[in-house]
Amino acid sequence: MSPPTERFKKLSLESMPPTTRLQSQRLRVEDSSSESETEPDFDFDDDGYMTSPSDLRYSLDLLDDETRDNVTRAVEVPSQFVLRGCQAGDGRCLFLITEPVEYTIRTGAEESGYGTPSCTCESGERGESPCRHILWLFDQITSQVLGAQRTPLTLSQHGFPTELGNPYNAISNFHLDMLADSLHCNVFGQSPDPNPRRVQETREILASLNEVPIDEYRPDLFEHPRKGKKVIKRGDLEQTIFRMLLCNDDFFQYFLSSMRADELNKNRFRSLQHRADAALAGLREYAETPPLQDVARPKDVEWCAMHLSMITRQIHSVIHNTDRPLETWELRAAARTAIHVLEQVVARNEDVGPSDLPKEKRNLFFRLIGDQDRNFAVDVLSSIPPHILGPWIDDLAAIHENILELGAPDSYTTRLSSLITHLRSRWTAAGSKRTGQGQDRRAKRMK
Repeated sequence: MSPPTERFKKLSLESMPPTTRLQSQRLRVEDSSSESETEPDFDFDDDGYMTSPSDLRYSLDLLDDETRDNVTRAVEVPSQFVLRGCQAGDGRCLFLITEPVEYTIRTGAEESGYGTPSCTCESGERGESPCRHILWLFDQITSQVLGAQRTPLTLSQHGFPTELGNPYNAISNFHLDMLADSLHCNVFGQSPDPNPRRVQETREILASLNEVPIDEYRPDLFEHPRKGKKVIKRGDLEQTIFRMLLCNDDFFQYFLSSMRADELNKNRFRSLQHRADAALAGLREYAETPPLQDVARPKDVEWCAMHLSMITRQIHSVIHNTDRPLETWELRAAARTAIHVLEQVVARNEDVGPSDLPKEKRNLFFRLIGDQDRNFAVDVLSSIPPHILGPWIDDLAAIHENILELGAPDSYTTRLSSLITHLRSRWTAAGSKRTGQGQDRRAKRMK
């Protein structure tokens, strides 16, 4: 059986078959013990809102009776999907989904002819829209672009929330490669080298199972990662599993769904930190490669600032809008990610891009912190209890000193200073020691 990447490369934007039978069915997690969690599905709560696999809630008030019936029928079938990959071109995006039959979902700009998302499944061909594949895919996309919401989203007749706007524009602004990373799939047609995000998550999975610090686990595999011509590496089971996780989407998803929720690779805040690092890497590549500054949607300061602001808003939203109180390990992970993002922004007080652009479009620090008080990241940190945030007092103090040297609105620096003072009084009074900042190095399960 050829890998899905090879099969996808043979397809074109104009001619993709409606279904391709897989020769092996998707591996599913059947273990109901505490070591694994079943994937949530669509359902309806007591208030009549549709709840989704991404823990979002949708109002169906805008739907006519026929569309409402289509949605109700579609979500009656449990979703057993794997997102194989995606591809962009000619003003539209394609997404390949299997269950285990393969279907293609297209969405594009209005002028592309795919302004309304379409699916090649039987329901889609019969015009029974939206189908379960469209509902599932755009729920996954919405969870990344909009994140947790206090109020229910409004489902449109085409299967995506109205708050998302035109899906193609939302995906294009987000950037397809960033979205693919967040959804654990590949963008076909790009570099044949292993996806850096997949490599990092694979390392976290294997390090976690071996209870070894992430950066100490098998450096021989990860310093120069290669998929290898053959999956099997005789005499080295770990390298064999490593190659399988890189090459096989089913196997990778099986591992992900089998891991505990508090493992690093299943941690939603850790995922947001990965996205922040990817956005910063995109900005760095933009700064170092002048031709990238002339593309239609560059990964410039505005784009990177949008992602980092989105990430901090999503952390804040999860803290305040989750139905249950967050556990200690979740709050610690939220703090770690917020501080990491803030620290990285403060370290990037440099102008990049064309010199004729205004400073707020060339300097990341100036745009998010130095220009005006946007309460960037401080609102997140203020939402975290002192006994959780306390171990990072010295880090926050150092960040505050750097911000004072670089220059920022008084209201912002005063708010951050007040937070540090409050933490010092509470943390010192509790007699706590400075621990926990480096726990992200370790892949041990956090209790």
